[in-house]
Amino acid sequence: MKNFATLLSLLFLSVNLVFSQSSDADNLEIAVGGSFAKPKLIPGLEKLAVAQVTVNYKVTSTAKTVDREKSTGTVAGAKFTAYLETTDRALNDADFQEITDYFYSYFQKKLKESNIDTVGWNSIISKDFYKNESEKPTKNETEKNESVWMTNTANKGNVLYGGNIAFAFGKIKKASQFSKELGTVAGYFNIMVDFADLFVDLDIKTSSSSNMYYSSTTEKKKYTWAVKPNMKVTPFPPNTGGFSLFWNDKNAGESLFVKSDLNGVTGYATAVTEDASKMKNSMWAFRKEMKPVIIETTTEKYKDAAKKALSDYADAFVEKVKNSKKN
Repeated sequence: MKNFATLLSLLFLSVNLVFSQSSDADNLEIAVGGSFAKPKLIPGLEKLAVAQVTVNYKVTSTAKTVDREKSTGTVAGAKFTAYLETTDRALNDADFQEITDYFYSYFQKKLKESNIDTVGWNSIISKDFYKNESEKPTKNETEKNESVWMTNTANKGNVLYGGNIAFAFGKIKKASQFSKELGTVAGYFNIMVDFADLFVDLDIKTSSSSNMYYSSTTEKKKYTWAVKPNMKVTPFPPNTGGFSLFWNDKNAGESLFVKSDLNGVTGYATAVTEDASKMKNSMWAFRKEMKPVIIETTTEKYKDAAKKALSDYADAFVEKVKNSKKN
């Protein structure tokens, strides 16, 4: 693509300037039921039972846009997809499990260092609610065939909360009893890790000329795209929910969601190309009708970057709790 390097540097220079002006904690939002309700559970955390950690790892990501030409009303769309490619070998379930378990351990440690006590995993899994109210974790998902992600739970644990609406009526009392048995608020985390910043733009211009003998209309479309390898925690795709839930023993809950991307981890990629032949190890489906952008890295570089991005989320959560106490 002509002038790709210049476009990329200008585009993401502005993105990085925005990132540098805000804390990751500012990108986390607490949601409480009721128009005028104020959060109480998260600001009041002195102890937390991390009952579930579900991490969704994007391995393909799609950016798209739609533009409308004002004079003619012509509507057109543009999109492109970036694919993650590990060049030494394919990422497997054990790799994602390693990252997820690392995050769980780091999170537990970070909470304790911040004077938020925790509940041991063996205590959590011994309770009837954990044993009887689980759903099967899904190992991979797609969003309208445009993005693909792999899903893992910490310690290969059960999925107790799917990440969309809070517990249904039949499950509320059981969840509250679970929190009572644990002696504190239970946390059910749902997080997504993406591997790149994507940008795509479409500009439509129409010109017309006519006289008494003929009429001519010319339409031109200009497509612009850019990609930057950037491992980060992002908002969940809408069709999977994406809220992390906190529930106490009094049938009360609060949600925490990522309202905008957390600051990312750059420098992990070894190359960015448009050469589909480089996709040797990918587990994910390749859609030939799309022009692919391949982000190359090694398994160890990917795992290190993903661990750092998730550690940053844990740091941001603790900071969010501290800031919400002040308010």
